[in-house]
Amino acid sequence: MPALRELQIGFAAALTNREAVARFTPGVRVEGIEAERRLQVYRNNLCATLSEALAAVYPVTRRLVGAAYFEHAARGYIANHPSRSGDLHHFGGLFPDYLGGYPNSDELPYLPDTARLEWGYHRAFHAEQHPPLDTEGLRAVPPEVHSRLRLTLQPSARLLTSAYPVLRIWQVNQDDWPGDPTVDLAEGGIRLLILRQGVEVAFIPLGAGEHLLLQGLTHGLTLLDAQQQAVACEPEFDLATVLQRHISIGTCSGWRT
Repeated sequence: MPALRELQIGFAAALTNREAVARFTPGVRVEGIEAERRLQVYRNNLCATLSEALAAVYPVTRRLVGAAYFEHAARGYIANHPSRSGDLHHFGGLFPDYLGGYPNSDELPYLPDTARLEWGYHRAFHAEQHPPLDTEGLRAVPPEVHSRLRLTLQPSARLLTSAYPVLRIWQVNQDDWPGDPTVDLAEGGIRLLILRQGVEVAFIPLGAGEHLLLQGLTHGLTLLDAQQQAVACEPEFDLATVLQRHISIGTCSGWRT
């Protein structure tokens, strides 16, 4: 008789992989209902639960493509990328990439980036909130240490770039949007910081150098190296002004050397 862990692994595989069904069903007790039909009940419930989880994270994406298209894409995603966590808040991170390769997705080229914005919003909303940056402690850092200084961003901070006006697309597809619902794709792309502030999630437009600075900091660069990266892109980049802005809005949560 298989061990409990083997049974659990086999059961989970049979729910998401039809090829695993034949290996698992011989060990299922049949009492009036065939083994595969018993598994189908669980498979349907799993798929429905995960589809609802995706719809909750990606309401604008669902609205753009329609319920039927979204449901079909969701089922395909679930089959190819089953949940790896007991927390549904972690499920769906690869859905934007999956949509980019989905049939007829080229008719809505902005769809994957719109979905990335929604995932960023979702992750920011559920992220931890750390205390704001200790500016007094930062001012006390000796000058000889400045070149090794690294700033830490809030766990909710997410960076997004897109060649399309996906923030506008997201805004006009909110149920309470009061303005003009049209979107001109020719208005160009965006660079965004997605950041939770209290109980709200903010979308903060960024300049080119500003975006590269924050990107460098998220990748563990020193402040000096991140600044040099920003200046190379935007020669007039002003580090002091940008730092003051992000300290005031709470982007940073700590520093280290």
